[in-house]
This record gives sequence, structure tokens and C-alpha cells, in this order.
Amino acid sequence: MIFVWAWPAGGASAQAPGATTIYVNGQPVSTTAIVQNGYQLVPASWFRGLNVSVAWDERYRSAVVSAAPIRISFPSGERHTDYLRTGDTSWTRDQLDTRTTLIGGTAYVPLAYTARKLGFGVQYDARKGAATITTGEGAVFALAQQKRQPSGDELLWLYRITEAEAGSESYAGKVAVAASILNRVAHPDWPATIIDTIFQVEYYNGKAYYQYSPVLDKRIYSVTPSQETKRAVQDALNGSDPGRGAIVFYNPQKTDNAWVRSRPVTVQIGNHVFAK
Repeated sequence: MIFVWAWPAGGASAQAPGATTIYVNGQPVSTTAIVQNGYQLVPASWFRGLNVSVAWDERYRSAVVSAAPIRISFPSGERHTDYLRTGDTSWTRDQLDTRTTLIGGTAYVPLAYTARKLGFGVQYDARKGAATITTGEGAVFALAQQKRQPSGDELLWLYRITEAEAGSESYAGKVAVAASILNRVAHPDWPATIIDTIFQVEYYNGKAYYQYSPVLDKRIYSVTPSQETKRAVQDALNGSDPGRGAIVFYNPQKTDNAWVRSRPVTVQIGNHVFAK
């Protein structure tokens, strides 16, 4: 039986994901998690933020996590993994005390086992009450999907949308808005660039739905980003995320959008509710 680092008693049940924080190279990163047989499981897709490839193999009903020199397959509902290292001619099986669990189409895999198998350092910080992961690369999680710093144009529009949406909010509110946009860029369900994310428009039944109201009413073109807003954006780029992994935010006094109100709330900062 392979050793899989155990999680303290308590926490979410196997079928009820709850919010949690994991520290990556000292930076807090929010995600959902379940606790199963005393072990913490997180979405396999979470590891993309560590520059890890994550895919779904429909034939074998498996989440596949890959980072040179190893590829790990997590069959849905099974208490084992199969892995293949570069140079090996056959797969090796690890037996686990947990089973890969699909919840709402998301595959949850054991955090510590996966991180260690990929070669990362993992430990539990009792003072923080959270897992800590070290990659040895000083990687910034928020932009790991892009694997680059934003261009001048991207930075300009990120400044502008943050000012337009949160110019009158607190510093934390500004950082959270910028971070939520970066979280969208890193999420497979949203456009893969900052500019495409900001200016995304969806059409349904002949009606255009803008993702951000300052794009719709054109305020984004007239605002002048403050120095505080620019600092807040830079903090978000460096991994700060007061919105706790949010990909949407809204003012409950100003929106009746049923979809955005249905999203799981992570935190409220000032006039904005942040949600996943």
C-alpha cells in the first residue's frame, strides 16, 4: 500500500466539496476539496496551475496528470493509479486508500500523493491549518497557465477594467477583481488571454451578453487607472487573491443575473460578491 499523507480529521465529506486554501511556494491559492478516509482530494485540474498537463481519457474514464518524467492515470471510482515514467516500457500500479471521485464532471484526486509523485515537496502546516507545496521553481500560480507575463497591451486593459470595476473599492477589492480575471484566463472554460477574457461577448437568442459592464457601457475606454489600482493589479499578478479563487464577481444591488447569483460564493469584499 502506497503511503498517502493523511489530512486532519474533519472537513468536507466525500460528496460535498468545500473551499480550502493551499500554499504554493508561500502564496495562498484557493480551491475546492473533499476529504475521503482522512485524505484531502482536490480537482485534478488544479495542478495545471503548477505547469502540469491535465487531461481526461474518455476510453479509460481516467484523469491523466503529466509532468516530465512521469504520467499518472487516475481511473474514476478506483482505489489505484497507474503511472509511466520516461524510459519505462510498462505501467506501474499504486494502490491507494482513496478513490478518484467525479463530482459534477470534476475529477478529484489525492493532493499529497499527486504532488509528491510529480516531484513537489508537500507538508501540512499546523499553524496555517493548510497544506503547503513547494515546486522548487518559485512559480507564480495565478499566471501559470499563461507561462508568461502579460504584454503591455494586456496590462493596460487589465489596469483599465480593474479601475472601471473597482475604482471606488478598497485595495483588497481591487486586487480581488484583477485576480478573478486572471483566474478566468487560467480556467479551461474561459478565453486563454487577458484581452479576450475582458472583451468576451456571448450571444444567446440574438442578444449579446457582455462579461463586464464597463465594456458594455464603454467606461473602460475613459477611465484613468490610479497608482493604487496599478499596484493592486501587480499584486494579483504576483499571486495575491483576496477573492479566494473567484472567477466571477457582482454587486448584488445592481444585478439580477440568475446564472451569476447561482455560483458558489467565496467572499464579499465591499460592494462585490465574489464566486466560482
